[in-house]
Amino acid sequence: MDIVCLAAGKGTRFGRLGRYLQKCMLPFGLTPFLEFSVRNLRASAALDPARDRLTFLVGHHGEQVRAYFGDAYDGLPVRYLEQGEARGTGHALARVAEALTPDAPVLVWLGDLYVPAALFTGALRHEAANLLTLAPGGDDDNASVRVTTEGARVAQAWYGRGPLADIGLWKLEPGVMAAMTEPTGAEIRALPNLQRQIEAGLEVGWLEADEWLHLGGTEPTPEANVLAVQRRVLQLEGGDTP
Repeated sequence: MDIVCLAAGKGTRFGRLGRYLQKCMLPFGLTPFLEFSVRNLRASAALDPARDRLTFLVGHHGEQVRAYFGDAYDGLPVRYLEQGEARGTGHALARVAEALTPDAPVLVWLGDLYVPAALFTGALRHEAANLLTLAPGGDDDNASVRVTTEGARVAQAWYGRGPLADIGLWKLEPGVMAAMTEPTGAEIRALPNLQRQIEAGLEVGWLEADEWLHLGGTEPTPEANVLAVQRRVLQLEGGDTP
């Protein structure tokens, strides 16, 4: 299976930090944030490093990701793909489908998301060919990522209703990614394009995560969110809490 991490974002909410630092490479102690998820991917019981491969889609400060991870991570082959023009998550997924030409569903996660090993395993082994990972939402969530579920399927992936929100760990068929071409405002976003395909008959399953830890939060401030995520991730990883 192709496994892809989207790590091209400019981190505009990071302010001055984003000018010189790729958001997902923010140090948590001596470890870049992104490495925790890559380490967990490598530890997943469903991963086969002799068969599976990891691709980083890079852009803004992509040289930092390249320099740190190189061409392999603990035996897992690593390669890089330039997004080029940054036009949103849907554009990124279409770029992946075009460049990698996969022949099976692709597991994708956003680089600013912390993913535990068990969640990678659950997504890799899930029977659905197209899958969203959801977690209980918070009061400060953007309403656009709320999801409506009906049994085992996603009924509304964009401005849905319910307690769960999309967190940015997806399994998608190549054709689904390639069809993500319709803009929403200035960007080509993944969830509205996925909703368009759901309305056309696409079946999408879902997997629930215990919590949503990501660097994109802004409440009460972006800095406070980063500190809260840092404390929680280091707690989960067994490290010292600053």
